[in-house]
Amino acid sequence: MRLDLKEIINIPGGSVAFDFSPPLEEMEFDSGAAVRPGSRAIGTVRNSAGVLILNAKLEAVMDCTCARCLKSFEKQVCQDIEAVLAEEVQDEENSDIYLLEGDYIDLDEVILTAFVLNMEQRFLCSENCRGLCEKCGKDLNEGPCNCKAEIDPRLAVLRQLLEK
Repeated sequence: MRLDLKEIINIPGGSVAFDFSPPLEEMEFDSGAAVRPGSRAIGTVRNSAGVLILNAKLEAVMDCTCARCLKSFEKQVCQDIEAVLAEEVQDEENSDIYLLEGDYIDLDEVILTAFVLNMEQRFLCSENCRGLCEKCGKDLNEGPCNCKAEIDPRLAVLRQLLEK
């Protein structure tokens, strides 16, 4: 979505509001996660002493697969996004600066980039997910498995002492 900013570019204190559905569902992730249609970005671009600042709140729902137990689950995503908009970039290292296209900004680019940069690297169904047993594959969230722990061969002699 292109947002027209010509009304506020030269007017300190001016602002332009936006409310749209970014095309997050078109993104593909290696982790097996997918964004459901219906995501929403609401925010404003304001001119603060000649600097254009974008503030937005992004809400989306994702279908994810837990990285530990492989169960599917739904994740609510709510991100606060802040970015500086400029006609030219003077500081190459600042990734929060987005270039204007004339008097317009491509909101899709800003929102999609911020979404990817703020996304978790691994999705977990819960912080205390115990995952799967590496031997038998049982879901350890449902209870312990019957696998016996392997003993380091260097400590096998000590086990013999316990058996006596």
